[in-house]
Amino acid sequence: MGADFIANSDNARRLFSLADTITGLPITRLCTEGPLERLTATDVAQPGVVVTSLAALAVLRERLPLQFGAVAGHSVGEYAACVAADVFDAETALKLVHERAQAMAAACAAVDGTMAAVIGLDEQPLREACAAASENGSSVQVANLNAPGNLIVSGARDALERLSVGAKAAGARRVLPLNVGGPFHSVYMRPAAQALSNVLNQVQFRAANVSVIANASAKPVQAAEELRLELAVQVYSPVRWIETLHELAAMGCDRFLEIGPGNVLAGLVRRTLPDANVASFGSLENLDAAEALLTR
Repeated sequence: MGADFIANSDNARRLFSLADTITGLPITRLCTEGPLERLTATDVAQPGVVVTSLAALAVLRERLPLQFGAVAGHSVGEYAACVAADVFDAETALKLVHERAQAMAAACAAVDGTMAAVIGLDEQPLREACAAASENGSSVQVANLNAPGNLIVSGARDALERLSVGAKAAGARRVLPLNVGGPFHSVYMRPAAQALSNVLNQVQFRAANVSVIANASAKPVQAAEELRLELAVQVYSPVRWIETLHELAAMGCDRFLEIGPGNVLAGLVRRTLPDANVASFGSLENLDAAEALLTR
């Protein structure tokens, strides 16, 4: 991730160097060389995704005039979205994300938990299956509402095993375990949210210069204190991505640019809003597509 940005942009190199310094980890090397097993660990993956997103944003701003109608970020991507909306700067974002990753890793160590994708089941029957599978202090809940028919659940491993049976009985086509570090966006992350709140309260937030569509509520937010609360609450709350995209569309957004590694979010936009114009910018080879989208 981010190798061509590093090779072609002083600003991108500075951001990756900053990530290395803040985390005390070889984020630059791991993003560009791997190995994948280390790159996907919570303490590396979160700053890695965010620094690559911030580098992509910096490179875009070097080359194209950017004016957002609104911004949104999926899970940890909300920190990059806040930078795009001038809530805080890139250095602050990387410091916060490092603290978030550490707090979430500690919370994960306290529970045997994971996540799974549920394909082909609507939200309400999935919520009912989660309630039925949660017992004896072991729970599972809907964690990410990514796209119609593509929902993610999170929780204790034994509850997820029961959920897999129940979801299939309710009509799910597949339940696919995810290779993640723990039960993110679930009740098991409340200790992480408390630890993160202590850090967030020490940081100066500015009012966003465009609306940030919040993960937890799928509503536009600009007030500094509301954004501070959102970044704590979203750690244990579902990412309401389907509603987020519909909110953006209702605000008049008809062009969606994914800025950061990969093209997963662009795919979710296409599934949720089939008429939207969509592009991804995760490397310089995507520049022409990004420019075409932004200047149409």
